Amino acid sequence: MNFFGWIRDGVRQAVLLGVHDAVNDLGTPSEDNDIRIRLADAVRQSPPALTATAEAVDSSKRRKLGRGLQDIQAGAQAAAKAS
Repeated sequence: MNFFGWIRDGVRQAVLLGVHDAVNDLGTPSEDNDIRIRLADAVRQSPPALTATAEAVDSSKRRKLGRGLQDIQAGAQAAAKAS
């Protein structure tokens, strides 16, 4: 088994376990019960997901993780002038 096969198997297992957990939470459908109502109840009871909103992500406060294109071009120009 290679590395990517191992990753695929892990993802497949995680998805199947997630579906299994969802079926356990929702239960099996019956004729008189509407799945949409049960799904809405399950979503309301689940903890809120962390999402990035426009207010939470302020571009002026973000840290740069590496060099930008301008930094690379400035370094190349400085190296060209030095030689």
